[in-house]
Amino acid sequence: MDLENINKIIVSSRVRMARNLEGIPFKTKTRGAFDGVTGTIKARNRNFLSTKVTELSPDMARALFEQHLISKELLANKVNSLIVARNDNKVVIMLGEEDHIRIQSIQTGLDLKTAFESSKKIADDIALEHQIAHRREFGYLTSCPTNLGTGMRASVMMFLPALTLSRQMGHVAKQLSGNHITVRGVYGEGSDAGGYMYQISNQACFGMTEFQILEMVETVVLDIAKLELKTQAQMSKDAPDALIDNVMRAWGLLTNAYMISSAEAVENLAMLKLGACLEIIKFKNSRILDDLFFIIQPNTLATVDERAAGVIQRDKIRAERVAKELRATRL
Repeated sequence: MDLENINKIIVSSRVRMARNLEGIPFKTKTRGAFDGVTGTIKARNRNFLSTKVTELSPDMARALFEQHLISKELLANKVNSLIVARNDNKVVIMLGEEDHIRIQSIQTGLDLKTAFESSKKIADDIALEHQIAHRREFGYLTSCPTNLGTGMRASVMMFLPALTLSRQMGHVAKQLSGNHITVRGVYGEGSDAGGYMYQISNQACFGMTEFQILEMVETVVLDIAKLELKTQAQMSKDAPDALIDNVMRAWGLLTNAYMISSAEAVENLAMLKLGACLEIIKFKNSRILDDLFFIIQPNTLATVDERAAGVIQRDKIRAERVAKELRATRL
């Protein structure tokens, strides 16, 4: 198995666990409903901080969504929603989302095992001090029936340009849907696959153990990765000059543009990443392309640079930041 090349197209792994407190209605609007859970997490885990969603600035709230750290459902709860996060943001607990408790761990590359262990540790800590809604015949009770059972979703974000450009993704997604796997865009259900990024995850939890879900998702992801690499190789064989030209045009634009929108930057970063996969262009750290994809999003930029208040200024800052990072890391 070509793990080195497979790792180039697997961006991250995430495990989410949904839990609800016994005796409290779903989507409760009771103020302070989750304060006790917050206290438990912080008491049992070092380096965790908490904040109320209502205390976040609009830019910061939207930036956290852009970075996949919180959901739209959490942002919509203006009454009792809380975020508890480890200081590296690799483990984030959303309180007051669609379910009372949504625990998620995100790891770089294909590492569902570590993501699972981190999320399970928090879930177990909470269960030691709080009664969790669970029934022998249904498993964990959740607001969405598809999460019944383990309450767990395992997902892997993948970079799939060749399958997209060759128009195979529709067929792949259709095949996977019959095998309890779903394919979504970069920001989940209903979103576009910007930058050729897709989330591959289990479709349901009921009737499967946590380990069966992890094994199933990892097996499917590796199969998709092999198909993507095979399709990339065929593209390179069929039209090498056109592919090289497209990659180098993307490099030229990204390192010389005076202004650039997030959409145009993502499109060209994706082409550079394809070039890196095929070794048309090389970087000291190929992960910089994945990092830039999220760093250059509008609200994330606004939170790290106070000059990025308006669209024009933000497009200038984005162009400057991308050019600097790419030049510094190219071999």
